[in-house]
Amino acid sequence: MPLILLLLLRVSKTAVVDILNVLHVVIVSEGLAQICVRGGIEVPKDSTEFCLRLSNLSNMANINITNILEKMTGKDKDYRYMATSDLLSELNKEGFKADSDLELKLTSAVLQQLEDAAGDVSGLAVKCLAPLVKKVSEERIMEMANKLCDKLLNGKDQYRDIASIALKMIIAEVNTPSLAQRILVSLGPELTKGITNPVSDFDMDRGRESDKMQTHASTLKKEKRGKGNEIKCECLDILGDTLQKFGNLMTKDAHEELLIALLSQLGSNQASVRKKSILCIASLASSLPDDLLAKATSEVVRLLTSKNMKPEFTRTNIQMIGALSRSVGYRFGPHLGESVPLLINYCKSASESDEELREYSLQALESFLLRCPRDISPYCDNILNLTLEYLSYDPNFTDNMEEDTDEEGNEEEEDEYDASWKVRRAAAKCLQAIIVSRPEMLTMLYAEACPKLIERFKEREENVKVLEFF
Repeated sequence: MPLILLLLLRVSKTAVVDILNVLHVVIVSEGLAQICVRGGIEVPKDSTEFCLRLSNLSNMANINITNILEKMTGKDKDYRYMATSDLLSELNKEGFKADSDLELKLTSAVLQQLEDAAGDVSGLAVKCLAPLVKKVSEERIMEMANKLCDKLLNGKDQYRDIASIALKMIIAEVNTPSLAQRILVSLGPELTKGITNPVSDFDMDRGRESDKMQTHASTLKKEKRGKGNEIKCECLDILGDTLQKFGNLMTKDAHEELLIALLSQLGSNQASVRKKSILCIASLASSLPDDLLAKATSEVVRLLTSKNMKPEFTRTNIQMIGALSRSVGYRFGPHLGESVPLLINYCKSASESDEELREYSLQALESFLLRCPRDISPYCDNILNLTLEYLSYDPNFTDNMEEDTDEEGNEEEEDEYDASWKVRRAAAKCLQAIIVSRPEMLTMLYAEACPKLIERFKEREENVKVLEFF
């Protein structure tokens, strides 16, 4: 080992870096250091000659990478697969380093492989992105991100999924504030356009000449809507990942612009778009200033108080209230006054078949109890009464049903579609939150909750029974 140190002291700093990039140190049995150079070249005494040989080795390594890149463009998919696998191995080596010209070739080659017709080749190309992002400059990373974003929004349908996966991979590997800021500034507006741009309707006037043309126009219109919703979902997924990592780096103006865009998607006719919008808003909420958080909450409450709203939109907005409170915690406290009575009312007034609305309302109340323990105090009694009421909510089952053996088969069929147990489970978790967070209510809970829990020993659903017992 002293021989290595002596050698490093005799050469320049640049040469030291080159040496470390191409050397492997192998410790032999007697504790001496043997320097093993790629290609089997022995270490000479003259450091100048040594550095010259190392430089030659570096050039050989670049030639090797160039050969790999050439094979990646071959016609045989097996060769392309093996070449991409070799590139992945090279990128994962700690000593791998590329100059600006090689960086450009590498990023271009990997982007090209992402569109390879062979799925196993494009899958390997995706794996190359993680080590590649760590080895190239921010400029190259931004070029890749912008090109992938363009493919996602404007590219061919068959490449949309792989572009989305690749973008997520790049975002996951970003670990510097400067690059994160550039990602937000560059991709944020484009992804926002992807979720807000209306799907262009086909001009129906052109299809009036015949029923056949009109049918064709209707088909095209549906296809465009479907593609538009797919793009929205992909953009929402990527935005969600971006906000979780870098949401706190956004400016207030960017926060507001994105918030408005996301809130508008809560009214989408596509359930998947609404669900992903909830997740995005929740991720964004943790970094929102208080005034924008109030704006978001007020908008959701306004929608919940509006009349003639479709049931699916009501359920979405109730889920949104719960997600906001889980995301921002105690900061949601000032908004409980308008939220709690609304949720209790929805829970009580929901139709008998709308178990989901009751479940989501109880889940939101549970979140209030755990996240806002101080501000929720005035509403605890009402929430307790509600949970005790729905702890035994089972409209499709009565005590004497076991005696009705004539219709046993029909009852079993109905049980397959019975979702009332989800309401009882939500009520049990809400009661659990009260017990955990309100020690001052223990006396009342012994008197009122214990008898109800004992009654529920007959619970049919195992998931609910476990909660009630513990």
